[in-house]
Amino acid sequence: MTGPIDIVMAEVRQRDRDRYLSILYAPEPVRPALFALHGLDLEMAHVVAGTTDPMIGAIRLAWWREALEGLDDGVVPAQPLLQLTASAVLPRGIGGKALATIEDRWLEMIDSAAVPAAHVAGGAALFGWAATLLGGDPALGARLGTAWTLGDDSALPRVPALLRPLLGLARLSARDAARARAGKPAEMRGSLARQWLLLKAIALGL
Repeated sequence: MTGPIDIVMAEVRQRDRDRYLSILYAPEPVRPALFALHGLDLEMAHVVAGTTDPMIGAIRLAWWREALEGLDDGVVPAQPLLQLTASAVLPRGIGGKALATIEDRWLEMIDSAAVPAAHVAGGAALFGWAATLLGGDPALGARLGTAWTLGDDSALPRVPALLRPLLGLARLSARDAARARAGKPAEMRGSLARQWLLLKAIALGL
């Protein structure tokens, strides 16, 4: 029987294979929480990417904010991503009201060509929560999230092994930014070259 974790894993794999693979390198007990966390971010990104009317996009994002806030009151809609969030993330100390701020990360991206400060701050928060789930330093997670959002990993310190799935994503984002500056086409997520870079970051911290 298919449960929320199976549905969310499939959605994350389809939408961002790099993130999917990075989560598989995390300890098994925290993977459901990480899939939920990244699933929320990818879902809101999907809303923004598919929006042609900014007002409709804002309404859809607001629904997610309200639904996440409601999780703190025990209101869990029959929606797999929210069910997984309630069962896997909230018990680890990250509340629905905190997660609801992911909406801020994407709201200003509607109909915007630039990268708003709220989007960068949201990326830092996302990786900060991921670091907490992994048992690491949320401040370092936030630095990795900023590097990931901006595609700039030039100022990162040495990263301990437990946070290297996040380092791998920051390295891949920096690779994407460098290719874009050079006028090269975007790579397919999850390609062998990207898997190798991810593995090198996780195994060696490079």
